[in-house]
Amino acid sequence: MNVELIIDYSIRIGISILVLILTKIFSKITYSSVIKFIEKTGKSLAYKNTLRVLVNIASYTLGGFIILSLIFKDFMPFLTGLGVSGVIVAFAVQEPLSNFICGILLMFSKTIKEGDAIEVNGISGSVKQIDLNHTVINTFDGKLVRIPNKTMWSSSITNYWPSNIRRSEINIGVSYSTNLNSFLEIINDYLNNSSLIYKDENHNPVVWFSGFGSSSIDFSIKFWLKKEDFFDGTRKIAAEIFELLNEKNIEIPFNQVDIYIKNKEGN
Repeated sequence: MNVELIIDYSIRIGISILVLILTKIFSKITYSSVIKFIEKTGKSLAYKNTLRVLVNIASYTLGGFIILSLIFKDFMPFLTGLGVSGVIVAFAVQEPLSNFICGILLMFSKTIKEGDAIEVNGISGSVKQIDLNHTVINTFDGKLVRIPNKTMWSSSITNYWPSNIRRSEINIGVSYSTNLNSFLEIINDYLNNSSLIYKDENHNPVVWFSGFGSSSIDFSIKFWLKKEDFFDGTRKIAAEIFELLNEKNIEIPFNQVDIYIKNKEGN
């Protein structure tokens, strides 16, 4: 009798291992099929990594129930037994469940997408994926941060690139001896003819007066750049404006400190 029981359980365990292997294969095939189907429609999937997590959860949950039904002949009494501790389990999973629901809300509301450059609660980085319980962020200095989805949903999120363009600015001061009309004409001419700067009816470069400084008249040059040009473009425009002002003999003053030393007789 014991031998038959051992053989029976051995067969069930063997089938369970086979089910686990098939579940893994099924999960990979399902994920690949969904990706291929979406790509054929010409649409882009914003949550590839998150989709992989959800497919794995669904597949392994189904596989887990099949394995349990194999190990326990009468599965219903087993589930009934679990119901005794259901209240305790419910309290235990309350926080993870809240994080899961908030993660779903983040995805459906399209608040953030994989690859978005964001800042939340002082943490800046790129969204790697939205997991079952956390949003995973690669910080700009190479760290990996996991923020609970509930925190993400209830916090203020800054998205650095909500569109493909973003405004940059360069602050500059010119000498009080500068002919301001000539200076503004030179800067505006450069901004309007620069191929790097993005322009349309709603996004045009401007030069704003900032104030009369202690040693200069200050201006803020504001312009729009495409995402791929933002950092290199800002540096290049700053360098070109600097060279242009040098060519036109327009002085960019800097603070100077004069030191006077008094010599006292008898010392």
